Amino acid sequence: MRLAFALYKYFPFGGLARDFMRIAKICIGKGHSVDVYVMEWQGDLEAEFKVSILPSKGCSNHAKVADFHRQFTKNLKQEQYDVVIGFNKMPGLDVYYAADPCYLDRFTETSFLKKLNPRYRFYAEVEESVFGVSSGTVCLMISDVQTALFKKHYHTPTARLVALPPGIDLNRRKPPNAKQRREAFREELKLTENELLVLMVGTGFKTKGVDRAMEAIASLPETLQSKIHLMVVGVDDISSYERLAIEKGIAEKVHFMGGRPDVPDFLLAADLLVHPARKENTGTVILEAMVAGLPMLVTDVCGYAKHVSKSKAGEVLPSPFSQVLLNKALEKMLVSDKESWINNALEYAENEDLYSMPEKAVEAIEKVAESRLNVS
Repeated sequence: MRLAFALYKYFPFGGLARDFMRIAKICIGKGHSVDVYVMEWQGDLEAEFKVSILPSKGCSNHAKVADFHRQFTKNLKQEQYDVVIGFNKMPGLDVYYAADPCYLDRFTETSFLKKLNPRYRFYAEVEESVFGVSSGTVCLMISDVQTALFKKHYHTPTARLVALPPGIDLNRRKPPNAKQRREAFREELKLTENELLVLMVGTGFKTKGVDRAMEAIASLPETLQSKIHLMVVGVDDISSYERLAIEKGIAEKVHFMGGRPDVPDFLLAADLLVHPARKENTGTVILEAMVAGLPMLVTDVCGYAKHVSKSKAGEVLPSPFSQVLLNKALEKMLVSDKESWINNALEYAENEDLYSMPEKAVEAIEKVAESRLNVS
C-alpha cells in the first residue's frame, strides 16, 4: 500500500511524534510505503520514508494551518495513495489518530459573538470535517473521555470510532538491572540515595501543571524540602518558572532538564512521578512510570488516570483541582513506604495490554484500505 501520513510539526521528544514514528515504521516493516507531509520537522530526517516539508504562510497560526491544508490537498490530488492518515485534524483524511482533545467542548460556555471569531470557526470546521456525521474518516481513539465528548458534540457513528489500547514503549519497562541503572544515573545527576527525586515529563509546562508541582514542593516541611529535587524533562519557555522558583525560595530544588532521549533512566532514578495536569488527553508518561515501577501522583483529568486508580499504583487527585490537596498528597507519598505502589504498578504492567497501540493502529489502517478496495 501507498500511505500518506500528515502532521503539523514533528518534534522528536513529543508523545504524538513518537506514536507517529512507531506506527509509520510498523507500516514500513509490513511492506507498505510511507510519504510524510509536515509544516516543520525538527531533528534528523528518516531514511525509511520520504518527508515533504510544506512551509506555510499566514499572518496567524490558523492561517498557516489553512495554507498547509491547501498544499497537502494539492499533493494528494497529484498522488495516488491508498490511505491518508492524519495525526492532526484536517480535511480529506481516511484515518485520524485522535491525540488532540475535542476542540468544540472547550467552548461550550463561549458566547455566540466569540464563536464568530475566524480562528474558532476555522478549527471548528476542521474538527467537523473529521468527526461530523457526513465525514467518512475513521478515528483511532486513545481516550475514553474524549470519545464520549466527540460523540456528544458530533454524533459520530460508533463504527467510525476505533478504540486503541495504550502504546507504551517496551524500553520503558523496568529492566533486570534497574537497581544498577538507578544508582549510576543518580550518580550522574549528583544525587545521593538519601535525596528524593520528584520527576515531571512533558512539553507545555502550564498544561502539565509544573507551577502546581513547584507550589507543592515549596509547601513541604523543611525536613523534606532540604533533601528534595524536582526535575522537569521537556521543552518550554522556562523564564516564568525560574522566577517562580526564586519567589518561592526553591530555586536550588527545581531543575529544568530540557528535552532528553534518556527518559527511561529518569524513570528508574526517580522516587515519584508528579503529573498535576490541567488537561490531558491521555498522559502517556503516567503509564511509562507505571511499567517502570515508579509511583504516581496525578490529576483525574488525565485520560490514563483510570489506570492509576485501577492498579492502586499511586494517588489520583479529584476535580476540581485543589492545591492544598496536592500539597498534602505529595508530602504523604514522599514519607510513605512505596513498596506496595511499586509492586502494584509492576503487576499491572505485567497483566494489562499497555503496549499494542501501534500494531492495532496499523491493523485499523489496513482494514480501511481493504474496505476501500472492496467498494471499488
